[in-house]
Amino acid sequence: MLILIVFMMLAALFPMIYGTVYRVNEQLEPGRKSEWELFVIQLRKEMYHSQSWTPANDKLFYHQAGQKISIEQYQQGVRRRVNGMGHEMMLKEVESIQFYWADETLCTKVVFTNGEEEQAQFYSLLEEPL
Repeated sequence: MLILIVFMMLAALFPMIYGTVYRVNEQLEPGRKSEWELFVIQLRKEMYHSQSWTPANDKLFYHQAGQKISIEQYQQGVRRRVNGMGHEMMLKEVESIQFYWADETLCTKVVFTNGEEEQAQFYSLLEEPL
């Protein structure tokens, strides 16, 4: 009888222990959030040094130092290319990405393969629209 009581107590605590371990593990891994933040930081930095930003659904085109840059979905990731060449992966495990204008603000929305969604807005500091 005592064994049954101990077993039931442990069984009742298992979901709580499992949830705690899962959350700690999630916080210890740099994970997708850091990758997303780096992606946004890089795009904002490039926005200040480029012009002619043109969103086209799952692609973004702009010019920087005389070169045509594209950010595009490639398989289950997002890559950066220069003049149609190269393969610099910027995000992984991406189900879809969208680039679009909302008024004079460039927006992007990403859906990751696990269903998580992230969004970012990029504002122009130039006097004229990009």
